[in-house]
Amino acid sequence: MEYDVEELEELKRKLTIIIPEEVVSQRINAAYKQLNREMKIPGFRPGKIPQKVLEKQVPMQSFGDMFQELMQEYYEEALNKSGLRPTGQPEIDHSGLKDIKKEEPLKFSVILDIKPEIQIKNYKGLKFKKKEAVVTDKEMEETLEKVLARHGSLDVMPADHVVALWDIVKMDFQGFVDGEPMENEKAADFELRVGEKKMLDGFENQLIGNKAGEDFEIKVILPPNWNQKVQRISFPVPGAEEGQEDDRATFKINIKEIKQLTLPDLTDEIASREGFETVDELKRAVKIDLQSHKDQQEELKIKEDIFNMLVKQADALPPESIIERELKFMIEGMKFQIAQSGMKIEDSGFEPEKAQKEWREKAIFNTKGYMALESIAQAENIHITQQDMEAEYELLAQQTKQKVEDIQKRLMSNPESLSQTTTKLLGQKTMNFIFSSCEFEFYKEEPAKDEPVKE
Repeated sequence: MEYDVEELEELKRKLTIIIPEEVVSQRINAAYKQLNREMKIPGFRPGKIPQKVLEKQVPMQSFGDMFQELMQEYYEEALNKSGLRPTGQPEIDHSGLKDIKKEEPLKFSVILDIKPEIQIKNYKGLKFKKKEAVVTDKEMEETLEKVLARHGSLDVMPADHVVALWDIVKMDFQGFVDGEPMENEKAADFELRVGEKKMLDGFENQLIGNKAGEDFEIKVILPPNWNQKVQRISFPVPGAEEGQEDDRATFKINIKEIKQLTLPDLTDEIASREGFETVDELKRAVKIDLQSHKDQQEELKIKEDIFNMLVKQADALPPESIIERELKFMIEGMKFQIAQSGMKIEDSGFEPEKAQKEWREKAIFNTKGYMALESIAQAENIHITQQDMEAEYELLAQQTKQKVEDIQKRLMSNPESLSQTTTKLLGQKTMNFIFSSCEFEFYKEEPAKDEPVKE
């Protein structure tokens, strides 16, 4: 095969490929032979139709899939020989297929973005301080209380009872800002356990001391970006204005009913309902689960530090196609979160066009990290296996409540989504490799005086 590489921009190349005429002829003849076995023309026996007759009936340009496969085959061979590392989907020039001839070579070109060369050093044996998972009495008590709550009884309180911490309140409420009703901040017969901190900061505390049947108002400070209804992403949005005055909301409240939850004693019978033989077994399982959660949080924190370190080393600007793909992925992810919450995009306050600008710096940051991880994966011979992909199909199916086969088909039919998925998986696998080679100095966080350690 023949190929030529032309540099268009710093990270953009034009790859021109020539497929030899004998290969083109061979593939065309094979396609007509297959067609001969399948096609029926009056006056000819099956499989005995002269190829010239077939060529008049079915022009060579009709074998689009065959030519696509042939071009893909030679494109991949040219990549291997040239050493180019493309990113994103290439732009293939198909104009050569319009006037293709059997006795002539097939020439086509591909425009592609390439990944910059990144050399990451000193990623093995990184030293970090790692906090040991210490479970306190208070954490154990709070978790066991949640277990007991599943087996408790609810009692409606008398009319003179005032709301206290941990009471369950049924109420109607409506939020207002500057006298105008807030969208999606209205509810009827809404139930809330005071103290679980599921509402805006300060909301639940102001319910305490009020009685059922009373109408009253509470005032709260709204969090930043409150009018977008859902948190965009788990990091600060670049470009957000600082130093703005806090927005305040007034909520009109009507408490309709107050209940108290009576918890049973923690017995072997309760433990049995939870799948354990004894109370001690249940407590051990709760402690292990709390420790595991703390270990995971500490691991995520360290991995975030590693990612930030890799970004600093990856000083090359990513190709525009990767940045745009990451932006699209972030925005589509937010749309999915909004849909899962039951809201419509237009009611959520989320503006994709605005996010396209605001999130660009974060997209660049992310893609630098991905490129650094990919560079390490290449150096360490880390690859995505079929098992990795199957595990991802299972996970996505659980998250979206779809069939595994449907998830697999959708990903395989969308090269952009497939590329984003494999990039994510390779990054996770490489990060786990780096983390496993780290050296940790363990320390214990001193518990508060009112929080003795649970031994």
